[in-house]
Amino acid sequence: MKGLYPVIDSPYFCTEVRLSGVRVSVLCNGSSARKTVFGEMRRLCKTTKILLIRGLVSFFNALGLKKNLYSISPKRFLIVSTTGIGDTLWGTPAIRALKEGYKDGYISVMTTDTGAELLKENPYIDRVFIFRRGKILSLFGLIRDLRKERFEMAFIFHASDRIIWPLVFFSGVSEIIGMIGQNKGLDFILTRGIRQEAVHGVEMRLRLIREAGVYNSESASTIYLTGEERKRGQEILEEMGFHETSLIIGLHPGAQKPFKCWPLRNFVETGNRLVKDLGCRIVVTGGNKERRLCEELASKITGAVSVAGITSLRETAAIIERMSLFITNDTGPMHMAFALETPTIALFSPTDPVLCGPYNAKSAVIIKKPIICSPCIGKGCSTPVCMEQITAYEVIDAAESLLERKCSSAKARKGS
Repeated sequence: MKGLYPVIDSPYFCTEVRLSGVRVSVLCNGSSARKTVFGEMRRLCKTTKILLIRGLVSFFNALGLKKNLYSISPKRFLIVSTTGIGDTLWGTPAIRALKEGYKDGYISVMTTDTGAELLKENPYIDRVFIFRRGKILSLFGLIRDLRKERFEMAFIFHASDRIIWPLVFFSGVSEIIGMIGQNKGLDFILTRGIRQEAVHGVEMRLRLIREAGVYNSESASTIYLTGEERKRGQEILEEMGFHETSLIIGLHPGAQKPFKCWPLRNFVETGNRLVKDLGCRIVVTGGNKERRLCEELASKITGAVSVAGITSLRETAAIIERMSLFITNDTGPMHMAFALETPTIALFSPTDPVLCGPYNAKSAVIIKKPIICSPCIGKGCSTPVCMEQITAYEVIDAAESLLERKCSSAKARKGS
């Protein structure tokens, strides 16, 4: 990048960018020029980080300082999953399969605070390590604690922070297994790379653990709640005027990315119609950042309440498990509902439910519409017109059908 040069008698700038050794002049306006400059700076910063990490890895390998030379039996495994709710839950079938394949094995998971909440009480996990973004000084203690465990094999299920790969490398683990092309330019840290395929996230993680000789039948994601947590969820509902026999339907209007959101007016229409037709009560769920959105939705539906920003993650899970039905965008709580086996209607358009929808989930209904824009701009979309193709009538019809099937199944079990 050579800098910005104003073009005489024009609001445009000329900037020079070197691409693959070739110097290219680019004419752009002020806004585009700034984006070009910042984009080039980010690229340079990324390249510098990768070169620095490569240098450190090469240095430690040359001195023989990296590998933990201890050999402990039974096998000791480290699972790395430091991203969102869905990504974390997608790893639970593989964790279970690994533990069943190595019954005397020792399995630890490095995850975030949110991930630790989701994995709490999981009987197939021996220890959880917490990775906290931005806490630089804590990383040295984390490396020390990881090295003490003397892991033999690490699986990188999913991570978004580049520092994760050096952390795993310096933990002393002998084998680092991950998906090729999903390592922030740090594929060279892997000792074994698996080619990514167009399969569901759960399936991809199951394929990773095959490198440990584990070939398990497919299973569903899971969340393990205690009796006390379920009791607390019911207490929260009772404090809001619900009863044990209340027919509760959940609505989740938010998502991490706006392009995955169904219009609020459609949630309003759906909620009011279900209240009128079924005599149900509506609970609106969401995170603290979605609190205003959820309160607005609840205020427009007869008798609805919002628990957004009020309940903890596990309290929210207990409330979702109590629901008779959950209607949601493609987002974290959708995956929680699948894991809790709550009947769920999931709304899709820009994302693919084959890759990120339900996996062996019971009582899940997908409503999927085709993408309108070509190409889809994904995260850059603030007005997801493709989601507007899903009508309230479709969702109401699916909800009534799903509830009817649930009622029929319950009667059949009672009769037997």
